[in-house]
Amino acid sequence: MSGPDPVRIVELSDEQSPTTEGALRLIETTFERPDRQPIDELRSEVSERRQRLTTAEAFHLFAALDDADNVLAAATGIYLDGVNAGFVTYLAVREDMRRHGMGRRLRVRLVERFRTDARVAGFDDLAWVLGEVRLSSPWLKRLVRRRGAVPFDITYYHPGVRPPARPLHALYRQPVIDDRTVLPVHLVRRLLYAIYRRGYRVRYPLLHTGFQAMMEELDTRSGIGIHPRFAGLLAEL
Repeated sequence: MSGPDPVRIVELSDEQSPTTEGALRLIETTFERPDRQPIDELRSEVSERRQRLTTAEAFHLFAALDDADNVLAAATGIYLDGVNAGFVTYLAVREDMRRHGMGRRLRVRLVERFRTDARVAGFDDLAWVLGEVRLSSPWLKRLVRRRGAVPFDITYYHPGVRPPARPLHALYRQPVIDDRTVLPVHLVRRLLYAIYRRGYRVRYPLLHTGFQAMMEELDTRSGIGIHPRFAGLLAEL
């Protein structure tokens, strides 16, 4: 018989704890600066939740710990109640712990928490899990094949990227109870605004040139389906 699982998945709620600091440092060293927020902003999210300064406890920081409380992996995300979606912001796994399913386990726990948030907000369940990943990432293909994720057919500008720089990321939605493959433009606008304004704390999204470019692109569209690069993968399901 195998022994007890030495890895614990916990939600962190004290920005002053060494465990929280370890989780934030792992995120900081995993993601380059253009691809992430300042770590102080994430620390503030934890602090605001602990002090109950926000009306909804929407931000979550999870960590995978060994039996000595060393941080093996960390994940953050936020429930966007205005669009009933959970947005996975960062998922970082210590280099020597990769390929052990750590990231998958953390993501599962984060999605479970989003679904609880949705029910507390008065919905039957979560509509989607949202996230972003580099277009070239093999993980995105696996997410499409295994989870039915739908990369949006838009030129997606991460807040750290502005025209004329070439965007490298895809925004995707993983259906939970809303499995539409095409979404109306007005809803996509709201999703993008929620991601910028609440997910990334961009104070004025309408002044961000990358956000402006996405809004201008949406002006020419009636609905947003799957990115053509991934349409064949979804058709295989």
